[in-house]
Amino acid sequence: MSFQADLAAFQLKVLHRQRLIHAEVSNELRRSVVRGSGLTGSPGQPVQTGNLAGSWNLTFPEVLLSELLTNVVYAPPIEEGMGKGGKLTLRSQVGGFHSVKLTRAGFPNIVKHVMGKVK
Repeated sequence: MSFQADLAAFQLKVLHRQRLIHAEVSNELRRSVVRGSGLTGSPGQPVQTGNLAGSWNLTFPEVLLSELLTNVVYAPPIEEGMGKGGKLTLRSQVGGFHSVKLTRAGFPNIVKHVMGKVK
């Protein structure tokens, strides 16, 4: 094999690994927001009906770009733990407030974890 062929093969291998890492980091971010994570300290979404937890949609609109979105109107008050009447009371046995915020803060831990897993 020539040097150019070796370089091209290496480039393909790097691109493939980069995409695997991106996909796994994105999936781990979704898991952290929805179900909680020891990597981020996120409690996950509180669940009474499952509507909010089930509404988080992970999409990949471009290569190496992902979006995690929800269209549930009460997601921001749940995230902040504050409603129109003041502080919210958590009634769910699972989950809690600030899942997105804690997931963002724990992002480096997610990347480190995924980098150790993906070969």
